[in-house]
Amino acid sequence: MSRMKNNSLLLSFDNHEALPDKIYSSLEEAILEGKVKPGDRLIEDELSRGFGVSRGPIREALRLLEKDGLVKRVPRKGAVVEWISKDDISEMFEVRSVLEGLAARIFCSRATDEDLCRLEEIYQEMEAEVEKKNTLKYRRLNREFHNMIIRGSRNKKILEIAEKFEKQIRWFQKMALSSTGRPEISLKEHKIILDAFLRKQPEDAEREVRKHLEHASTMFESVM
Repeated sequence: MSRMKNNSLLLSFDNHEALPDKIYSSLEEAILEGKVKPGDRLIEDELSRGFGVSRGPIREALRLLEKDGLVKRVPRKGAVVEWISKDDISEMFEVRSVLEGLAARIFCSRATDEDLCRLEEIYQEMEAEVEKKNTLKYRRLNREFHNMIIRGSRNKKILEIAEKFEKQIRWFQKMALSSTGRPEISLKEHKIILDAFLRKQPEDAEREVRKHLEHASTMFESVM
């Protein structure tokens, strides 16, 4: 296993700002964006120097990352960035496709005009970023599109469960949407989903969301 060698990838801030949640957010972003790789060691002394803080806030941030499943503790190695297996991803997508499909069905009946307008705006922004081949911005808009469906269902239990998978799925989304032609395919699938919402067809919306996530799962597995 390699160490995390480049602390310049991480944010730095003054000691009075060095709260565990700020360190956690910085490390989380580095992991989810692939700046820190699976198997990299997160060494407390190095992080302490890199952030300019004591080891206490570092330990707390690492504990939070471990709780999220992004980091694991390995004997004699300390904190190591976790690797999520194909089976893990497959199981997460099986649950997510059912969950988000249900959210899509409920969204059809509960979405306000403002919700639908915002969803259209997000899609149009996604379309523009595909034209510009801006994969990073497209990934962020893609997450916003799906989060809009989850939030728009106005079902707290759906939201709670969906949040448990968000970070792991975001990590793999970076690889999948970096594949040649995948953003274009993804965009077409989102247009079909959007049209189902605009037609107020809950069965169609549920079916197309589940189909889209099943395609995404297959793509994720192919790039691992």
